[in-house]
Amino acid sequence: MRGAAPRIVRRGTPQVLGSLFSALAFLTIIPMPESLKSKEKGVMFAAYPAAGFLIGALLSLVYFAATLVFPPTVAAVVLIAASLLLTGALHLDGLADCADAFYGKRTRSATLRILKDPRIGTMGGAAIGLSLLARFTALSSLPSLFIVAGLPVITMFSRTVVVPAMRVLPYVRTGPGILPARMSLPPGLILRAMIVTGASIILLPIPLLAASLVLAVFWRISWNRIGGCTGDALGASIEIAEIAALLTLTAVSQGGSKWDNLFPILGFLR
Repeated sequence: MRGAAPRIVRRGTPQVLGSLFSALAFLTIIPMPESLKSKEKGVMFAAYPAAGFLIGALLSLVYFAATLVFPPTVAAVVLIAASLLLTGALHLDGLADCADAFYGKRTRSATLRILKDPRIGTMGGAAIGLSLLARFTALSSLPSLFIVAGLPVITMFSRTVVVPAMRVLPYVRTGPGILPARMSLPPGLILRAMIVTGASIILLPIPLLAASLVLAVFWRISWNRIGGCTGDALGASIEIAEIAALLTLTAVSQGGSKWDNLFPILGFLR
C-alpha cells in the first residue's frame, strides 16, 4: 500500500547476524565490513540487547584484567577510558547535547536547533564532568565481582530500554537520523525488547528499577520539550540509565546482607 510505513523484515539467521553486526558497528567503533551488515533499514534495533550484553562483557574483561595489575581506583579509570574508546563517547555526546538543549526555557525549534549543534556549551560540559565523576565514584567504590557480574546486565538494559522508548516517544527528526523517516518498529521487536528489559530488572531489581524511574523522568522532559525523541535523547538515555544503575548498585552494595533478598546477584556473590 502506498504511503505505508516501512517495517523491519526478518530473514532468518543471516538477518539476525547482520542486525548484530550493524548494531555493533553503530554502538561501537569496532570496524564491521559492509558485507556483514544488514541491508534492511533500522534492523539493528533487533540486536540491541545482544550488542549491549557483548559490550558489557568486553568491558568486564578489561576491568578484570586491570584489577590484576592496578588498585581499584586505577582499574576504575581504565574501565571508564575503555568504555569511552569502545563507544566513541557516542552516548556521552548525546547527554551533553541534551543538557545544553533542555536546560532553561526555550521554544521547541530552538531546542531542536541546539540538539543539532555539534558544539558543547556550559551545561553540556558540566554534564560530561558529572557523568565521568559519578562513574568513577561508583566504580571505585564497588567490589570488583559486582562490577564484573553486573556490568553486562546494566549495558544490556541500557541499550534495550531505548527500543520501547522509540514507541512511546515519537522520533521527531524528518531528515537523516538514527531512525529513518516514517519507519515504525514492529510490535514483535518491541515485545522482545520489553521481555529482555524485564529479565534484566529481575537480575538487578533495585539498580534497574531506579534507572527506569530516572529514565521516565528524562523521557517526560524530552516529551515536554520536543514532543518525542532524537538520536541525542536516546544516547543520553543510555548514559543516564548506566549512571543511575551504577550509583544505585553502589548504595545497594553498601547496605549489607539486608539487601540480599532484593538483589539476587549481590546475595549470590557475597
